[in-house]
Amino acid sequence: MKSWVKDKFNRISVALSGLLAVPYGKQLEKFVSNIIDETPTIYDKAIDKNYNETGIGSYLHRLFDDSHSPIKMWEKVRETLPDDSNLEELKNYFISMAKDLQTPMGIPLHNIENMEAYNSLASKISSTFFIKKQWLYDFQNIDILEVLSSTIGVVALFFGWKKKDKEEFAELCASLGLAGAVGANPFLLIIALIALAKSYTQNKNKNKFKRGSLRGFVGMGSFIMTASLFSSPLLGIIIGLVVAIILKKKMKKMNFSEIYEWFKENIKKYAETISNATGISYLYNKIKNFV
Repeated sequence: MKSWVKDKFNRISVALSGLLAVPYGKQLEKFVSNIIDETPTIYDKAIDKNYNETGIGSYLHRLFDDSHSPIKMWEKVRETLPDDSNLEELKNYFISMAKDLQTPMGIPLHNIENMEAYNSLASKISSTFFIKKQWLYDFQNIDILEVLSSTIGVVALFFGWKKKDKEEFAELCASLGLAGAVGANPFLLIIALIALAKSYTQNKNKNKFKRGSLRGFVGMGSFIMTASLFSSPLLGIIIGLVVAIILKKKMKKMNFSEIYEWFKENIKKYAETISNATGISYLYNKIKNFV
């Protein structure tokens, strides 16, 4: 029974995280954006007051208006009415947070005070590493589906944590980690990387770890890339799944040691380029010693 539950959570976590990593993920986020009635309360109006008065940040205002991060939102709720109870404040705090979480923009994990400096940094990162500015914004925010995806991912990783098949666990970690990175889900990415690092340090059979990790990256990567090529969500998802399944089956017949050596050589080859681009000199040795 436990094995059946573990398998189901693995499938659901990989499927949901993969869907949120492709362009159709935003459509899925919009689908759940009206679960809670969004009629603004007096607390919502207090939270939005800074933006309504200044217009800072436009549609990205939650990151800059000093009101929407978890801590700042709590401060605004507490300041709204002088005579409401602590219970009333707590209830409306979570209601207001849920309203923001259900939207595709979600809530920011922190507040950025200097919008001009942030925009300058985002432009620099975008031009240097070809990372979209929207991805940088999304990575600093969390919405309800990302919370759900991260939660299911934690449960799936928990079920597989003590599993003897470390190769399967490494594959799950790699799949969730790549989906979290592409889909700009900070919680899922951090959780998956921690689990992957733990799996590496505890797994005495490094070849199994390498095979599992590579299968996870290739399986999830092929699905995301293939599905993203099609304008039709249904067609993209179906063909993406077919490609991922075929590749993962083919990989069982491949010589993983040769693939890994090729991967390692290229990582070392471009270590200096990555180091120079980031301006962080110690990355060179870190990347060279990574594998």
